[in-house]
Amino acid sequence: MPRSRPHSSLGQGLCVLLLLEQQSTVDATMALRMISYAGLSYQTLLNGRQISLPLPPVLPVVLYSGPRRWRASRDMAGLLDETPADLRPYQPQMRYLLIHEQTLMSSAGLPGKNLAVLLFRLGRSRDVEQWRCLLHTLIQTVQQEPEHAELNRSLTLWLHCIVRRSAPPAEQLPPVKTLQELDMMITEKPGLWAQQWLKEGRQEGRLKGQAELLLGMIQRRFGPVPDNVTLRIHAAKAQQIKAWSLNFVDAETLEDVLRD
Repeated sequence: MPRSRPHSSLGQGLCVLLLLEQQSTVDATMALRMISYAGLSYQTLLNGRQISLPLPPVLPVVLYSGPRRWRASRDMAGLLDETPADLRPYQPQMRYLLIHEQTLMSSAGLPGKNLAVLLFRLGRSRDVEQWRCLLHTLIQTVQQEPEHAELNRSLTLWLHCIVRRSAPPAEQLPPVKTLQELDMMITEKPGLWAQQWLKEGRQEGRLKGQAELLLGMIQRRFGPVPDNVTLRIHAAKAQQIKAWSLNFVDAETLEDVLRD
């Protein structure tokens, strides 16, 4: 990150500290977490002499990939108890930008070469050929700017983790340092990747269907399903969903269904 410096206009350049947090479930204390991350990041960068006073502005962003609506407060004010007027100026303030991946991906007219859109599509894709096409587009987008070398490295590390989860269990993956090397690694054995990714996609589809069926039965018998229960069922493994489905047969309350 470039050193922070005084600037009287945007023409002189603006240094912004970007905080990204990935969430698959709703966290009621997210505003508190983001203000903590901001303080720790400032302190770390100051101690490492990577920035100096005045501090650069911060943009906290939460990337949410869960299926349900985000209900947590997006600012610290929503987490605080009713505060007397005299104390309000001294309370911590932080608001974060929420990006719901599912809502974003369902929107029409998204730019095909936008980095955020490409990363969302790469994270959600279960087709190996589509994944490689998206990776090629990402490589072309990053290569257009010479200052993207560090971004190339960071993206490679993240995508390598995704590939490692999708690779056959016995497959030993060589280390890669660039997106181009990652693409070459996948190209070497496309059949193995496609077979494993297809298997994972089918398993995820079955698990999602089982979760939705259980939620439908619960709603029919007990009424609207609380958000925390919905998130818990969507995050559960197949064996747990099966156990809850058996509990449902003679359950008298929602708590009876979800007992372990």
